[in-house]
Amino acid sequence: MRARILSPGDLPSLSGLSWVDPKKRPYRDGDLVYAPVLEGEAYDTVIPDRKRRGRGYQRLGDTIVFHGKRPSADDIADLRSREDPSCILFIPAHAGSLRIPSYEVIAGTPHEVLHRESGIAYHLDPTKVMFSQGNRGEKERIRSLISSSGREERIADMFAGIGYFTLPAAAGGGCVHAMEINLDSYGYLLKNIRENDLMHRITADCGDCRDLLSGRYDRVIMGHFDAAGYLETVLPHVGSGSVIHLHTLKPDETIIRNVLSESGFGADITVHRIKKYAPKIWHSVMDLVIG
Repeated sequence: MRARILSPGDLPSLSGLSWVDPKKRPYRDGDLVYAPVLEGEAYDTVIPDRKRRGRGYQRLGDTIVFHGKRPSADDIADLRSREDPSCILFIPAHAGSLRIPSYEVIAGTPHEVLHRESGIAYHLDPTKVMFSQGNRGEKERIRSLISSSGREERIADMFAGIGYFTLPAAAGGGCVHAMEINLDSYGYLLKNIRENDLMHRITADCGDCRDLLSGRYDRVIMGHFDAAGYLETVLPHVGSGSVIHLHTLKPDETIIRNVLSESGFGADITVHRIKKYAPKIWHSVMDLVIG
Protein backbone atom coordinates (compact mmCIF):
# COMPACT_ATOMS: atom_id res chain seq x y z
CA MET A 1 0.00 0.00 0.00
CA ARG A 2 1.30 3.43 -0.93
CA ALA A 3 0.93 5.64 2.10
CA ARG A 4 1.60 9.02 3.65
CA ILE A 5 2.89 9.03 7.22
CA LEU A 6 0.70 11.04 9.59
CA SER A 7 0.05 11.39 13.30
CA PRO A 8 -3.00 9.88 15.09
CA GLY A 9 -4.51 13.34 15.44
CA ASP A 10 -4.93 13.48 11.66
CA LEU A 11 -7.24 10.44 11.52
CA PRO A 12 -10.56 12.33 11.90
CA SER A 13 -9.84 14.51 8.86
CA LEU A 14 -8.75 11.75 6.45
CA SER A 15 -12.17 11.23 4.89
CA GLY A 16 -12.21 14.78 3.57
CA LEU A 17 -8.83 14.66 1.84
CA SER A 18 -8.74 14.27 -1.94
CA TRP A 19 -5.59 12.13 -2.06
CA VAL A 20 -6.81 9.41 0.30
CA ASP A 21 -7.80 6.07 -1.26
CA PRO A 22 -11.28 5.39 0.20
CA LYS A 23 -11.09 1.70 -0.77
CA LYS A 24 -8.29 1.01 1.73
CA ARG A 25 -8.07 1.41 5.48
CA PRO A 26 -5.44 3.50 7.28
CA TYR A 27 -2.92 1.44 9.24
CA ARG A 28 -1.73 2.56 12.67
CA ASP A 29 1.54 1.49 14.29
CA GLY A 30 2.00 3.14 17.68
CA ASP A 31 2.19 6.91 17.19
CA LEU A 32 2.31 6.69 13.39
CA VAL A 33 -0.59 6.44 10.95
CA TYR A 34 -0.10 5.18 7.39
CA ALA A 35 -2.83 6.70 5.21
CA PRO A 36 -3.58 4.97 1.86
CA VAL A 37 -2.86 7.11 -1.19
CA LEU A 38 -4.67 7.12 -4.55
CA GLU A 39 -2.77 6.19 -7.71
CA GLY A 40 -0.88 9.19 -9.08
CA GLU A 41 -0.77 11.10 -5.78
CA ALA A 42 2.45 11.80 -3.83
CA TYR A 43 3.30 9.30 -1.11
CA ASP A 44 6.00 8.77 1.54
CA THR A 45 6.43 5.05 1.78
CA VAL A 46 5.05 1.67 0.77
CA ILE A 47 3.92 -0.90 3.30
CA PRO A 48 2.96 -4.47 2.43
CA ASP A 49 -0.72 -5.12 1.87
CA ARG A 50 -2.02 -7.43 4.56
CA LYS A 51 -3.04 -9.99 1.93
CA ARG A 52 0.49 -10.39 0.61
CA ARG A 53 3.89 -11.04 2.08
CA GLY A 54 6.43 -8.45 1.15
CA ARG A 55 8.87 -5.90 2.44
CA GLY A 56 8.05 -2.29 3.07
CA TYR A 57 10.36 0.29 1.56
CA GLN A 58 10.94 4.02 1.36
CA ARG A 59 10.67 6.17 -1.75
CA LEU A 60 12.86 9.28 -2.01
CA GLY A 61 12.27 10.96 -5.33
CA ASP A 62 13.00 8.34 -8.00
CA THR A 63 15.04 6.18 -5.61
CA ILE A 64 13.81 3.26 -3.51
CA VAL A 65 15.48 2.50 -0.17
CA PHE A 66 15.23 -0.72 1.83
CA HIS A 67 16.06 -0.58 5.56
CA GLY A 68 16.56 -3.26 8.18
CA LYS A 69 17.52 -6.68 6.79
CA ARG A 70 18.89 -7.02 3.28
CA PRO A 71 16.01 -7.54 0.80
CA SER A 72 15.67 -10.94 -0.78
CA ALA A 73 15.35 -11.61 -4.52
CA ASP A 74 11.60 -12.00 -3.98
CA ASP A 75 11.45 -8.63 -2.19
CA ILE A 76 13.18 -6.95 -5.12
CA ALA A 77 10.97 -8.73 -7.66
CA ASP A 78 7.89 -7.65 -5.70
CA LEU A 79 9.15 -4.08 -5.73
CA ARG A 80 9.80 -4.12 -9.47
CA SER A 81 6.30 -5.43 -10.13
CA ARG A 82 4.85 -2.16 -8.84
CA GLU A 83 7.61 0.44 -9.19
CA ASP A 84 10.09 1.61 -11.81
CA PRO A 85 12.84 3.29 -9.76
CA SER A 86 16.04 4.63 -11.29
CA CYS A 87 18.00 3.36 -8.26
CA ILE A 88 17.47 0.79 -5.51
CA LEU A 89 19.51 1.01 -2.30
CA PHE A 90 19.87 -1.05 0.84
CA ILE A 91 20.74 1.14 3.83
CA PRO A 92 20.99 -0.98 7.00
CA ALA A 93 22.30 1.74 9.33
CA HIS A 94 23.66 5.26 9.82
CA ALA A 95 27.04 5.41 11.52
CA GLY A 96 28.48 7.74 14.13
CA SER A 97 27.47 11.15 15.36
CA LEU A 98 27.43 12.48 11.78
CA ARG A 99 24.77 9.87 10.85
CA ILE A 100 26.55 8.80 7.65
CA PRO A 101 24.71 6.01 5.79
CA SER A 102 26.25 2.62 5.20
CA TYR A 103 24.74 1.38 1.95
CA GLU A 104 24.70 -1.19 -0.82
CA VAL A 105 23.63 -0.40 -4.37
CA ILE A 106 21.17 -3.04 -5.57
CA ALA A 107 20.38 -1.41 -8.92
CA GLY A 108 21.09 1.83 -10.78
CA THR A 109 23.41 4.66 -9.81
CA PRO A 110 23.05 6.68 -6.59
CA HIS A 111 22.35 10.37 -7.15
CA GLU A 112 20.78 13.45 -5.62
CA VAL A 113 17.00 13.28 -5.33
CA LEU A 114 14.22 15.75 -4.65
CA HIS A 115 11.76 14.57 -2.00
CA ARG A 116 8.60 16.49 -1.13
CA GLU A 117 6.84 16.16 2.20
CA SER A 118 4.06 18.28 3.75
CA GLY A 119 4.64 21.05 1.22
CA ILE A 120 8.41 21.19 1.84
CA ALA A 121 11.11 20.20 -0.67
CA TYR A 122 14.24 18.35 0.42
CA HIS A 123 17.26 17.83 -1.82
CA LEU A 124 19.56 15.00 -0.68
CA ASP A 125 21.73 12.10 -1.76
CA PRO A 126 20.56 9.07 0.29
CA THR A 127 24.07 7.57 0.21
CA LYS A 128 25.57 10.67 1.84
CA VAL A 129 23.02 11.92 4.37
CA MET A 130 20.19 10.53 6.47
CA PHE A 131 16.50 11.07 5.83
CA SER A 132 13.95 9.54 8.22
CA GLN A 133 10.36 9.67 7.01
CA GLY A 134 9.19 8.23 10.31
CA ASN A 135 9.76 11.68 11.83
CA ARG A 136 7.10 13.28 9.64
CA GLY A 137 4.48 13.48 12.37
CA GLU A 138 6.97 15.15 14.74
CA LYS A 139 7.95 17.70 12.09
CA GLU A 140 4.30 18.57 11.60
CA ARG A 141 3.76 18.81 15.37
CA ILE A 142 6.67 21.23 15.76
CA ARG A 143 5.41 23.35 12.88
CA SER A 144 1.94 23.46 14.42
CA LEU A 145 3.28 24.41 17.88
CA ILE A 146 5.21 27.32 16.40
CA SER A 147 2.44 28.58 14.14
CA SER A 148 -0.05 28.51 17.03
CA SER A 149 2.23 30.14 19.61
CA GLY A 150 1.02 33.63 18.68
CA ARG A 151 4.51 35.12 18.50
CA GLU A 152 7.60 35.07 16.34
CA GLU A 153 9.87 32.66 18.14
CA ARG A 154 13.66 32.56 18.03
CA ILE A 155 14.52 28.89 17.59
CA ALA A 156 17.75 26.89 17.80
CA ASP A 157 17.99 23.69 15.75
CA MET A 158 21.17 22.16 17.12
CA PHE A 159 21.39 19.15 14.80
CA ALA A 160 19.82 20.60 11.67
CA GLY A 161 20.95 18.03 9.11
CA ILE A 162 19.48 18.89 5.71
CA GLY A 163 16.68 20.84 7.39
CA TYR A 164 14.41 18.10 8.76
CA PHE A 165 13.02 20.33 11.53
CA THR A 166 14.56 23.66 10.47
CA LEU A 167 12.39 24.00 7.38
CA PRO A 168 9.03 23.12 9.02
CA ALA A 169 9.87 25.39 11.98
CA ALA A 170 10.62 28.31 9.66
CA ALA A 171 7.56 27.58 7.52
CA GLY A 172 5.53 27.73 10.74
CA GLY A 173 6.70 31.31 11.32
CA GLY A 174 9.79 30.85 13.47
CA CYS A 175 13.19 32.50 13.05
CA VAL A 176 15.59 29.57 13.12
CA HIS A 177 19.29 29.38 13.94
CA ALA A 178 20.26 26.10 12.23
CA MET A 179 23.53 24.38 13.19
CA GLU A 180 25.07 21.37 11.41
CA ILE A 181 28.53 19.83 11.63
CA ASN A 182 28.36 17.40 8.67
CA LEU A 183 29.61 19.22 5.56
CA ASP A 184 27.45 17.21 3.14
CA SER A 185 24.34 17.80 5.24
CA TYR A 186 25.19 21.48 5.61
CA GLY A 187 25.48 21.86 1.84
CA TYR A 188 22.02 20.37 1.37
CA LEU A 189 20.68 22.50 4.23
CA LEU A 190 21.72 25.67 2.39
CA LYS A 191 20.24 24.35 -0.86
CA ASN A 192 16.96 23.43 0.80
CA ILE A 193 16.66 26.81 2.49
CA ARG A 194 16.89 28.43 -0.94
CA GLU A 195 14.60 25.85 -2.57
CA ASN A 196 11.85 26.62 -0.04
CA ASP A 197 12.43 30.41 -0.15
CA LEU A 198 13.10 30.61 3.60
CA MET A 199 16.33 32.62 3.54
CA HIS A 200 14.66 35.44 5.50
CA ARG A 201 13.75 33.09 8.36
CA ILE A 202 16.83 30.90 8.71
CA THR A 203 20.44 31.59 9.69
CA ALA A 204 22.65 28.54 9.08
CA ASP A 205 26.08 27.84 10.59
CA CYS A 206 28.44 24.93 10.01
CA GLY A 207 30.26 23.53 13.04
CA ASP A 208 29.79 22.06 16.51
CA CYS A 209 26.51 23.39 17.89
CA ARG A 210 28.06 23.77 21.34
CA ASP A 211 30.30 26.49 19.92
CA LEU A 212 27.57 28.17 17.86
CA LEU A 213 24.73 28.77 20.34
CA SER A 214 24.23 32.49 20.94
CA GLY A 215 21.76 34.67 22.81
CA ARG A 216 18.44 33.47 24.19
CA TYR A 217 16.09 31.07 22.40
CA ASP A 218 12.36 30.61 22.84
CA ARG A 219 12.56 27.04 21.55
CA VAL A 220 15.43 24.55 21.12
CA ILE A 221 15.21 21.47 18.91
CA MET A 222 17.68 18.72 19.86
CA GLY A 223 17.04 16.07 17.22
CA HIS A 224 19.84 13.64 18.04
CA PHE A 225 19.87 10.54 20.26
CA ASP A 226 22.88 11.95 22.14
CA ALA A 227 21.04 15.20 22.86
CA ALA A 228 20.94 14.69 26.64
CA GLY A 229 24.72 15.07 26.74
CA TYR A 230 24.39 18.55 25.25
CA LEU A 231 21.72 19.81 27.65
CA GLU A 232 24.09 21.63 30.02
CA THR A 233 25.39 23.64 27.04
CA VAL A 234 21.88 24.75 26.12
CA LEU A 235 20.70 25.97 29.52
CA PRO A 236 22.59 29.31 29.51
CA HIS A 237 20.60 30.15 26.35
CA VAL A 238 17.06 29.57 27.63
CA GLY A 239 14.81 31.12 30.24
CA SER A 240 11.42 30.81 31.84
CA GLY A 241 8.90 29.78 29.19
CA SER A 242 11.48 28.41 26.76
CA VAL A 243 10.75 24.96 25.35
CA ILE A 244 13.37 22.29 24.68
CA HIS A 245 12.52 19.30 22.44
CA LEU A 246 15.04 16.63 23.45
CA HIS A 247 15.13 13.45 21.35
CA THR A 248 16.21 10.24 23.03
CA LEU A 249 15.92 6.46 23.15
CA LYS A 250 15.89 6.55 26.97
CA PRO A 251 13.43 9.16 28.26
CA ASP A 252 14.59 9.25 31.88
CA GLU A 253 12.92 12.21 33.57
CA THR A 254 14.97 11.85 36.76
CA ILE A 255 18.28 12.32 34.94
CA ILE A 256 16.96 15.32 33.01
CA ARG A 257 15.53 16.97 36.15
CA ASN A 258 18.89 16.54 37.91
CA VAL A 259 20.71 18.28 35.05
CA LEU A 260 18.18 21.11 35.07
CA SER A 261 18.34 21.46 38.85
CA GLU A 262 22.14 21.82 38.82
CA SER A 263 21.68 24.93 36.66
CA GLY A 264 18.86 26.28 38.79
CA PHE A 265 16.01 25.27 36.47
CA GLY A 266 12.83 23.27 36.80
CA ALA A 267 10.57 22.13 33.98
CA ASP A 268 7.26 20.58 33.06
CA ILE A 269 8.16 17.44 31.12
CA THR A 270 6.02 15.59 28.60
CA VAL A 271 7.22 12.54 26.66
CA HIS A 272 6.00 11.85 23.10
CA ARG A 273 6.72 8.64 21.22
CA ILE A 274 7.74 9.19 17.60
CA LYS A 275 8.40 5.72 16.20
CA LYS A 276 9.60 2.29 17.22
CA TYR A 277 13.38 2.05 16.97
CA ALA A 278 13.92 -1.56 18.05
CA PRO A 279 12.00 -4.19 20.04
CA LYS A 280 10.81 -2.48 23.25
CA ILE A 281 12.74 0.70 22.35
CA TRP A 282 11.04 3.86 21.10
CA HIS A 283 12.45 6.99 19.54
CA SER A 284 10.89 9.57 21.85
CA VAL A 285 11.02 13.31 22.33
CA MET A 286 10.89 14.96 25.75
CA ASP A 287 9.25 18.39 25.75
CA LEU A 288 10.84 20.44 28.54
CA VAL A 289 8.93 23.64 29.33
CA ILE A 290 11.40 25.63 31.44
CA GLY A 291 9.96 27.11 34.63
